[in-house]
Amino acid sequence: MTRLRHLWTAGLAIALSMTPAPRSGAEPHATEKPASLQAALATLALQDLDGELVTLSSYLGGGPVLFDFWATWCKPCLQALPDLDALHAELGPRGLRVVGINEDGPRNAPKVKPFMQTNGYTFPVLLDLNREAQRRLQVAALPTTLLLAADGTVLHSSLGYNPGEFAKLRPLIESLLSEPADADD
Repeated sequence: MTRLRHLWTAGLAIALSMTPAPRSGAEPHATEKPASLQAALATLALQDLDGELVTLSSYLGGGPVLFDFWATWCKPCLQALPDLDALHAELGPRGLRVVGINEDGPRNAPKVKPFMQTNGYTFPVLLDLNREAQRRLQVAALPTTLLLAADGTVLHSSLGYNPGEFAKLRPLIESLLSEPADADD
């Protein structure tokens, strides 16, 4: 599994860093992938749980972003959600943005908001109703987690979930955040 993760991470990094040569006088096809992750994020808009469209790039610029692709039917995804919510609660005030990208699809989308409320999860969730984000960001399996720097550079990606995974990732995340506010201030 570790070898698969490394191969997948390397493949994602290569795919996202490749910029196709411009075609003189030709219009790009609508089905072509953006040349970079930043371009993909700028052109991807998904609905939040209230039905508002949100562009994924709107999460960039303020601090690191943790995108987690998940579904309510995915058992490893469900195991990861409490850890994601804890990261959101603890490190969100320092600048970490945790965003769930739900892959339940249009049929089960109405169940996602009650699911989040019932479980007390507070991080924002976007609905990838047509799997566009999953396809364009080359997410091959669930759960998949992407840690991005504020500028959109992929710093870490993981496929699947293992208990303690986010604890191992925490030092990297904290190195990207502002210092905690002093209790005496």
